Amino acid sequence: MKNHTNFKSSMLVIALAFGSASAPAFALDGAMDNGNQSAYTTAFKALDTDNNGTLTKSEVKSEKLFAKHFSAADTDNDGTLDQQEYTNYKTKAEQKNVKRVTSDTVITSKVKGNLLKDEGLKSLKVSVKTNHGVVLLSGFVETEDQIQQAEKIAAETEGVKSVKNSLLLKKE
Repeated sequence: MKNHTNFKSSMLVIALAFGSASAPAFALDGAMDNGNQSAYTTAFKALDTDNNGTLTKSEVKSEKLFAKHFSAADTDNDGTLDQQEYTNYKTKAEQKNVKRVTSDTVITSKVKGNLLKDEGLKSLKVSVKTNHGVVLLSGFVETEDQIQQAEKIAAETEGVKSVKNSLLLKKE
């Protein structure tokens, strides 16, 4: 029994390590690096079709982010975006997305860990994916009870908004 508990603990550590390995790769604070600034400058210049150093709503309509949120990006409310407004808004939007991805990664790790702790599940056969706090369970299990138990465990995990259970019974 002790070996079984050690095995499950080891697997929990492995699941958490793999699930969160990508999180540190993203820097959420600090200044924008030169690579991003250069990319933003290039993108800004490409959108500035009249070469006047500002962007109008019609110039940014091809960029979904600014087509929907032009007014929010236009902090000086002059009806145009200068390069600083463009860069600041784009950076904030990308940082928000990185935070969401990181949060989803943490949720996935927690769900996998909780599934590993459960005695009645062969959780290594259950795939867990998270997008915007919605957890998708997929794979094959042996009983209907395991399907329900996996869904319950996922739903009770901190940060989970909802669960889509696509687990199937293994055919013998």
